[in-house]
Parts: sequence; structure tokens; C-alpha cells
Amino acid sequence: MKIASVKEVKDNLSQFLKKAEQEDVVITKNGRPTAILHHLGEDEVEDYILEHDPKFRRKIEKHWKDYLKNGGTSLETLLKGLGG
Repeated sequence: MKIASVKEVKDNLSQFLKKAEQEDVVITKNGRPTAILHHLGEDEVEDYILEHDPKFRRKIEKHWKDYLKNGGTSLETLLKGLGG
């Protein structure tokens, strides 16, 4: 893991973007960590957005609690509902 100041990253952004392909870069401001530069491949962007979307996370948590309280649907019932 690389550590760099905001100024270093600002002055050499292209280099740090390349560096982030190999390892995370912790960005500091006034000597304190403030952000992480982390490489995302094309196939990871959608997952990242969903994992970090508070509205989506609330929906997942609500449905998970409902599942724990009421249980799920059997495969047989699901297949009947799909016409199978």
C-alpha cells in the first residue's frame, strides 16, 4: 500500500492511477488519511456502486429481515408462479 499527500497525487495523477492498478494508494491531507485511490476494472464498477448505494443497501436489509421473519418461497412455489 502506497501513502501519498493530496499535493503529490494532484501533481502526478496519471502516475498514481497507474500505481493504483497494482496497489491501493492512501491519500493524506495534513498528514491524516482522507481517501483511498483504488483501481476498479470495468466488471467491478456496477458491484461497487450497488454495494455503496445507501438506498440499495436499505432495500437489501429490509428484505433480509423480512426473509428471516417470514421465511422464503419454496422452489416448487416459485416454479409454479413462473408457469413451470
